[in-house]
Amino acid sequence: MAESVEHSAGTNGTGNTAGTVVEFYWRPGCPFCTALRGPLRRSGLPVREVNIWEDPEAAARVRAAAGGNETVPTVFVGNRAMVNPSTGEILAAVRKQAPEVAASARPRAPRWQPALVTLGFALLWALLAVNDPTTTYHLAPLLVAAAWPVSRRWLGGRPVRATAALGDAAAGLVVALATTALLAWRGLLVGPDVTGRTAVVPESVIVAVAGAVLGWWLARRGRR
Repeated sequence: MAESVEHSAGTNGTGNTAGTVVEFYWRPGCPFCTALRGPLRRSGLPVREVNIWEDPEAAARVRAAAGGNETVPTVFVGNRAMVNPSTGEILAAVRKQAPEVAASARPRAPRWQPALVTLGFALLWALLAVNDPTTTYHLAPLLVAAAWPVSRRWLGGRPVRATAALGDAAAGLVVALATTALLAWRGLLVGPDVTGRTAVVPESVIVAVAGAVLGWWLARRGRR
């Protein structure tokens, strides 16, 4: 949850400028800044990025908003300062401060990243199975199937529309089922299922379907 304070935008170089709705204060090496920058850039909102290590006035403005600390990311939306906010909190502030800008924003959805995340989970599952085929990784199909829609929700910083989330869930399910089939064909799914039997392939299919449903549900959570 972001800490919020009312703060005058000012008229100097670090204050709001014409056409700038969101001011994003960051510094190199800050993982929280990196995590927030991607969704902000894809939000469709006009964002001004300021490196506080290169701008003393910007650093002073952050200290004024963060209780004397140079805590980043700090984001200004109009006269409201938010310390380490979520993308959802920023969008809510824009809706309040500049509703016409929020309404006209055209966000860019992540394209290849969800597929890469999903394939990464599938590869990890395959490597674990190769290392020890007799061990059953019961939640692996769920994670693979859910990864596509959930990563799009997380990377995009806002809920995914129902039809798009359904497509993402279907794509994740296909990857999970394909991985299951490949591992079974290679004789790498020989461990027991949760009941102690060797019917691990049917279990993997059921868990993958559950993961796709869960991913679809999670991708739609929150306010657009």
